[in-house]
Amino acid sequence: MTSALRTNAWTYDDFTSGELDPARWRVMSITGADGERHHYRDRNARVRTSDGQLELTVNPFTRFHDSDPRQNNAKQMYQSVRRFAVPAAGVLTFDVGMAVRTYGQVPYDLLDAYGTVNLFDLETGVVLNAAATNDTVYAVVERLVLPGVTRPHEYYIHRVVLDVPTEPGRGHDYAVTYRAETSEVEFRVDGRLAYWTRLPVPVTGFQAGMALFSARDLSRYARAEREHGQGATGRWGPWRITTGVR
Repeated sequence: MTSALRTNAWTYDDFTSGELDPARWRVMSITGADGERHHYRDRNARVRTSDGQLELTVNPFTRFHDSDPRQNNAKQMYQSVRRFAVPAAGVLTFDVGMAVRTYGQVPYDLLDAYGTVNLFDLETGVVLNAAATNDTVYAVVERLVLPGVTRPHEYYIHRVVLDVPTEPGRGHDYAVTYRAETSEVEFRVDGRLAYWTRLPVPVTGFQAGMALFSARDLSRYARAEREHGQGATGRWGPWRITTGVR
């Protein structure tokens, strides 16, 4: 018989203070193709916290680049200061509400304008995102190419459209669970299992994030097709973390 998990749950951030807590969140930054450090911050961003949520609006997006996705895709992104350890023989679950409303989005285009719940591990390059547009909810499983961590042939990205009806500004509860013993990931939306997969490498911890993106293929779309006045509002919160160990 499999022993039951002993769980511990707590709230990482309930967004009840008057501003985003710098002890919990910071704007993410990354080294670009030019070797310079770039922050995922859009000059049009408007941010407020209230009623247990972080609200971020960027309308329209202004952070664009013609050749480097790192300087183009994420318009504004926050990462948790803390890295959450995965129990060696247990599970780690992140649970957060997210509501997304896009402006001027190309209908049913997954990458034109969208919001995300992000989980990522810079030690392995693994990224797990729950994403939403005005009309679609989907899961993203990715392994980034990171210098000294992964090689180009290890890169992959899967985007899976989920059977979750949605509409502009409609909130959903997203819960992502990682099981250490099997490297399995479960995506639950509004309490229902919507997708699961198995990662190619074990992960010992994740950071959390929240972001607005526009990430159409730089080699396929001209600047005028990618920067056409679109924007988005995302609302997140509260963030709850649960660990389970045997």
